[in-house]
Amino acid sequence: MAKSTLSKKALIAVAAPVFIGGILTLSSHPATAQGPGPGNPLVPQLGKALFFERDLSTPGGQACASCHSPVAGFSSPDSTQNVATGIMEGAQAGRYGNRKPPTVSYASFIPVGKPTFDPRNGTYVGGLFFDGRAPDLPTQAQAPFQNPNEMNNLVHNIGNPALIVAEVEKGPNAALFERTYGLNVFSQPTAQVFQLIVQSIAAWEHSPEVSPFSSKYDAYLQHRATFTAQELTGLQIFTGTLNGRQGGPPSPINAQCSSCHVLSPQAGAGPDLFTDSHYRNVGTPKNPHNPYYTNTNEATNPVGYNPLGENYVDLGLADFLYADEGNVATDPLHIKGVFKTPTLRNVDTRPTPAFVKDYGHNGYFKSLAQVVHFYNTRNLTTVTGEVIDFTKASPYLGLKGKPLWPAPEYIGNMQNPTGSGKGPGSHIGNLGLTPAQEADLVAFLQTLSDGFFNPQGPPPGP
Repeated sequence: MAKSTLSKKALIAVAAPVFIGGILTLSSHPATAQGPGPGNPLVPQLGKALFFERDLSTPGGQACASCHSPVAGFSSPDSTQNVATGIMEGAQAGRYGNRKPPTVSYASFIPVGKPTFDPRNGTYVGGLFFDGRAPDLPTQAQAPFQNPNEMNNLVHNIGNPALIVAEVEKGPNAALFERTYGLNVFSQPTAQVFQLIVQSIAAWEHSPEVSPFSSKYDAYLQHRATFTAQELTGLQIFTGTLNGRQGGPPSPINAQCSSCHVLSPQAGAGPDLFTDSHYRNVGTPKNPHNPYYTNTNEATNPVGYNPLGENYVDLGLADFLYADEGNVATDPLHIKGVFKTPTLRNVDTRPTPAFVKDYGHNGYFKSLAQVVHFYNTRNLTTVTGEVIDFTKASPYLGLKGKPLWPAPEYIGNMQNPTGSGKGPGSHIGNLGLTPAQEADLVAFLQTLSDGFFNPQGPPPGP
């Protein structure tokens, strides 16, 4: 094994990458390296091993899988943290980001590229993360490594891939890395080796192990499983059709879930991803327990601190697309407060029945039942028939009852703000579902957990 004798400090000194906004941004094209290229079957195997390696953070101890674990549907595996805050702590003690970890599962199917406007429904589509700031999986994999509130590989407050490369070179996966990319791979420029690291992780995230389509729902489509009466009713409510396919014979009850969490028109016509990857504001309340609000110490966290404290409002896609334009205040694109519609696959995957998952971009919700009830009643109060109109300047003024939910984190650009709209996707906030029908929807959503043919679920890691 031809290992470099350079120390981590020396690697930092000789590396000369170009940084933008504190993070090294690289092309998604394969880097040049001796030995097998990215098409080698060892690449996803290496990517999986790196995904679970805990020495690639500063300080060590946090892996990609620490926040994106297969046992929890590639989201947060810490039930206690999910309950308490909904936000995961970073490698550096006391540092927290502003959002919960999104699932990695089925992310490989999201349209590649910067979010673009879709004139068919007037929303933006594409990109990874809740705000779409990463155009593809290799680019996405770069960011957590260099985020001060996540894996924290920074030097002089700038993300530095040399730290990651040095740890891989001396770590438990160095031999596999050299088998995959050649014995002299670590003699390549730091930026190229780092690119191989993130491409390997992305290759595993593209694999069937991460997106296996092995849920009870998939088995149902293949006539290898039978839905219970409750699960079937939930599917019909979800799609608004009797056959559970978009465009099928109408069902008496239509929650219009599949307007955003889409299915293919016919079974087998394409993968049912349960997302259209578009951006919307569903009116999720602010999470009062988000520790990001107290992450205000600029002296100890100059790059990742929150200068607004409790006044911080997460504007989602707007914070990313307006970053270079300064148009957040005027919002000409009407994108403030909108977030990417997540896939519902593995939405209830958990290691034990008592495990608590959190939902929403900020982890506000603590159960599927709570999410469904919110979608059903967002605009309602304790007075039967009273509906909150969020288009009013003071929507809570003059209400007779108490709102069933706290105010949205951002009220503008909400779906169906009046709670009385018509047309596809417009009824959110006032669906008119009974408690039994809400339970039917939850029962159906629970059929989307992978591992139906493998009761143990996906392997926990290498």
